[in-house]
Amino acid sequence: MQLALTVFVALLAWLHSDVAARSALLGGLTCALPNAYLIWRASRYTGARSTPLMVQSLYRGEAWKFMLTAGGFAVIFVHVEPLNYPALFVGFMTVQLGHLTSAGLRNF
Repeated sequence: MQLALTVFVALLAWLHSDVAARSALLGGLTCALPNAYLIWRASRYTGARSTPLMVQSLYRGEAWKFMLTAGGFAVIFVHVEPLNYPALFVGFMTVQLGHLTSAGLRNF
């Protein structure tokens, strides 16, 4: 869902410019890829006996998600030029809030 939303936001930004589309795509990926890592990390263990391992894995996954997100923004700010900052952050925030949309669709 988050990757699809990333592509959708980038296509909408493309109506403005190529730079905005690339920036929105990078912002969406900066959110979606660390979230994918967290989900992979958290889903490694199942069952009641694995509860302590699950909790530990969630904490580690969340810490890495934070570091990957911060690192992603750092790499973008240093290496991507030209950059449309509003499009970058709109892409990131749209994908970040995409879980609200998916929860609403699930309850529909």
